[in-house]
Amino acid sequence: MSWLGFVLVILGIWLAFKVAGVVLRLIVTVLIVIAAYWWLAPYFGWPTLGELFHVLGPDVRVPDIALPELGLP
Repeated sequence: MSWLGFVLVILGIWLAFKVAGVVLRLIVTVLIVIAAYWWLAPYFGWPTLGELFHVLGPDVRVPDIALPELGLP
């Protein structure tokens, strides 16, 4: 392996660590924001996380299914 290949390998490893650090920092930041909202929402009268997920979440429609008739005596 030439010196150029060695430098490229070192540069690739360094960039991989930088990208992993940025990704981990973003994950931790998102978790902190979610935890702060979960804790502060009841005090400020904001909707809960469940309500937000219901309103802003995926648009999944449950088909209308008729419930079976239960013959009660």
